[in-house]
This record gives sequence, C-alpha cells and structure tokens, in this order.
Amino acid sequence: VAGGEDCLWYVDRNGSWHPGFDCEFFTFCCGTCHQRYCCRDPLRLLTERQQRHCLAFSPKTIAGIASAVVLFIAIVTTIVCCFMCSCCYLYQRRQQSRTPLQGPEIPLSSYPPAAPPAHFPVDPKTGPTPPQPGFNPMAMYPPPDPTAQYPMYSYGPPVYNPTAPPPYVPAQPSYPGA
Repeated sequence: VAGGEDCLWYVDRNGSWHPGFDCEFFTFCCGTCHQRYCCRDPLRLLTERQQRHCLAFSPKTIAGIASAVVLFIAIVTTIVCCFMCSCCYLYQRRQQSRTPLQGPEIPLSSYPPAAPPAHFPVDPKTGPTPPQPGFNPMAMYPPPDPTAQYPMYSYGPPVYNPTAPPPYVPAQPSYPGA
C-alpha cells in the first residue's frame, strides 16, 4: 500500500462538516465515515473509495435524493392533471387554442341524404336513363347562405362606438365614513 492517502471531506456524527486534508508521506487516512485522521497502521487504512462510499450512502444523501424524486413526480403529476381537469386554467387555455378542425362536430341533419349508388354500370353512349317508376326527381337545394344560418354573427373585429354606453359595472357597496 502506498503512503500519502488523502482524507476527503466528511460529516461527523453531530452533522458538522470537516474539510479534506492530506496526510504526510508514509501515513494513511484512517478512521471511520464520521471521524478521520492520519496514522501509520495499514490495517486501519480508509481508502478514498471507502470514503466516497460513506458520502454516497449517508442517510442525508438518500433522503435528499428521495425527496427530489418525490418532488419531481408531484410536479409532473400536477401538470398532467391540470391539462386533463376541466376546472384548471391550463385545460381551459388549451381548449380555447384549438383550431376549428379540432372543434366539435356539427351535425348535418338538415341536408338531403346522398343519392344511393347505382346497382348497374351506366353506359355513357346511351345517354341519360329514364326515371324509374315510383321515383319522382327532386329539385336540388340552393347552397346554404351563411348569414341565414347565423344571423347574429358579425364578421371582422368589433367596431368602436364612442357614443355607446359603457359596459355594465356592478355598483360597489359604500361604507359609512369612506
């Protein structure tokens, strides 16, 4: 075993921090995880690997790592829940920023149903086929007018009207002596 082993920093049993120090030539770092000193006895040698093991598995280190992991999981869980809960600000914000293609589907029940597919191939040389018995042709609907469906919807930004009354503001209670 070579001499000159260094003693790394350590924390004693009272929780006090002690800086690391160098041992002289032909002396070694001896002691325990909580008390270190230089000595000449190689049987009491505390190698740097053993000293690092003391630091890595101390109760304070394990408690610090465990609390950091729990805090990380709590933050991630809170963020995920906030994006999923309808009462949370982030969920409402995400719903407002959806594009129209992602919005709710509008039922098209007022439009006529599509024509059923033909059961036989149509020869283009023969021309139009005569109407079938019991089938009355219907007139095509004109395309819907968007203003007829949504009469209250105004296009463009709101117009400023300086003569309009201010928006409703509820009256504040007055306190005596105020």
